[in-house]
Amino acid sequence: MQAQFPVRDWCAVSSLSTIAWRSLRSGSIPPRVLDWLAVRGSLTQRLRAEPGALSVVCLQQGILAADPELWQRQVLLLKAGRPWIWGLTQVPLGTLVCYPELNILGEQPLGDWLFGVAGARRDELMWADLAAEPALAVALEAWQLPHPAALWGRHSRLHLPRGECAITEVFLPDAPLYAGIVNEE
Repeated sequence: MQAQFPVRDWCAVSSLSTIAWRSLRSGSIPPRVLDWLAVRGSLTQRLRAEPGALSVVCLQQGILAADPELWQRQVLLLKAGRPWIWGLTQVPLGTLVCYPELNILGEQPLGDWLFGVAGARRDELMWADLAAEPALAVALEAWQLPHPAALWGRHSRLHLPRGECAITEVFLPDAPLYAGIVNEE
């Protein structure tokens, strides 16, 4: 039986270190993983197509004290109560002024707004194995999730009619892209 996580047990992820993102065209990515990393449109829509209810837990949102020109939002996307994706959205303050609705998304998925209302256009998708990322290791432990040998993440910039944003999405151990992949420790 899998544990259920009360909202009080979720915590925001501390700042990530500098990540060497790579093009999806480079590297050896298992086909099942690539199928998820290469979703060009709304990952929210892809998640809705999987069995179970989709819910969002907002871990943190607001202007960063360390960089007052940057607004940030961290969320967990859960399917059937299990965490599948950790998402980080970073928006320059000038873009937030043009799109104040970002600041009130709360528990609503960003993908619905980006690819529906806002008509976002995505730059190239990039990937990285984030298993060695210290901030994510701490978060996985706090969330009582196993630390896999590979922790797949993707990153892209999205262009809006009046601004842009950067999105990082990390596929957590319960995400279906790990099904059938042998965890070598």
